[in-house]
Amino acid sequence: MTRQAEGEEYWLKYLSDIPTNYKCAVGLILGQVVSQKYHVFHFAKTPPFQTDEDKAAGKPLVTMKNILEINDSFVADHALQATRMLPGGMHVLGVFVVSDEEILNPFNSKLRTLLTTVNKTLGNQNYLFGNCGSEKLIFHYSGKTKRYLAKSYNVASSSITPVDFKFLPKINNWLNFEFKYVIDYLYFISGNNYEGPLNRHIKIILDNINKKLQKYFFLFNDEFKESDERIESINKKKKIPRGSSKRNIDNNAEEKPVQVSIYEDTYSMEIPDKIETEKVMGQIRIIGEVASKLWLNPKTTISEVEQAIKEDIMRSLSGRVDMHWDSLTDEELGENINTVHEPPRRMLITLPDSNISISDYLFPGEGAEDVKTSLEELLDIKAGNELEVLDLEGQADISQYYQETSSPEAECDTLIPQVSTNISSHKYLIGVGTGFLILVISIILHIFLKGDNVK
Repeated sequence: MTRQAEGEEYWLKYLSDIPTNYKCAVGLILGQVVSQKYHVFHFAKTPPFQTDEDKAAGKPLVTMKNILEINDSFVADHALQATRMLPGGMHVLGVFVVSDEEILNPFNSKLRTLLTTVNKTLGNQNYLFGNCGSEKLIFHYSGKTKRYLAKSYNVASSSITPVDFKFLPKINNWLNFEFKYVIDYLYFISGNNYEGPLNRHIKIILDNINKKLQKYFFLFNDEFKESDERIESINKKKKIPRGSSKRNIDNNAEEKPVQVSIYEDTYSMEIPDKIETEKVMGQIRIIGEVASKLWLNPKTTISEVEQAIKEDIMRSLSGRVDMHWDSLTDEELGENINTVHEPPRRMLITLPDSNISISDYLFPGEGAEDVKTSLEELLDIKAGNELEVLDLEGQADISQYYQETSSPEAECDTLIPQVSTNISSHKYLIGVGTGFLILVISIILHIFLKGDNVK
């Protein structure tokens, strides 16, 4: 059975320009799979591979002559870094190769190892949600014949399926969803688990947040939707009775982003029979908000949107934690005092010739120029001054948290937020009911390393 795929026709021009400078090139295909159909929104050429020794020696880049010279691990790492920039619901669908070689008829064994390596690398990362199934799209373009061919390779069964890839003049059918997710999570470090690196505790926290997300439910424009309903119905205009004063409604209503409200179902929460006192050696508090925008195909179902929202939250959180952890020095990793950590904040960048935005993450002190560097290296986008960068989360004001941790004699109880005793069936977490997004605080890892008893 032939699979279907589509992308905008200007990408064919992008592919046809590559043979001008490269005899052989490889890159990533980014998009979404809906109803067994590939919806492609971006092609990103992988930079030429160069060893650290050659970089240090200042040697010039050497381009590939054929696909046997493709470095599988380097392409897989490119896929890993690119996936961290994608909103929930979007994935690295596969790879493309520009070469005059015949590589799909018959199917070249190098492609099997390449796609298997990419699939394994993406699958090994918790909460990256890098794979949308075991099938990977492979697209081949020949600069000599100006022809292209696409197939789908199943890394689990090694089966190969033909793909009918169509380039269309304009695809502007992505629906935009906006939401914010508030986090104020307190994690206690027990005496038995006190020893060990900080990232081990952070991984436990991520696991706990992910478990909580599975119990949430969602409203779309303040309405509940059935899980099998397609999102194309959300912004459809309701029929207005003839002669009604409401007939002059906003003609652009269907173009407005869908506002998503996230709620936690606390009705089924388990209440312990008794409260016990436990010895704790410290606590970690994560405070902040994750602001996001998603772009999904109209044929996507509500259940798939909900899964994309959960994936987006966890992909963003885990990506920031990994980046922050890699940036810490040995002294910071070994510190045994009260500290405040500020992982990078999320920036949304609208892609040229598209209304879809991808994410980049900036540390304090970094700016738009750093965003441009990431776009050029990872997405092969030559961004000019017209680049649209949206800072939804803003710079965090962490002075109050430094004040809280400044006194080593501070009582742990004073740092625990007050919890309302009014228990209702649902706890309100976040609702984006307005037509805009306010500036929010970046995710903060609030570390208190002190011994105390907590009830």
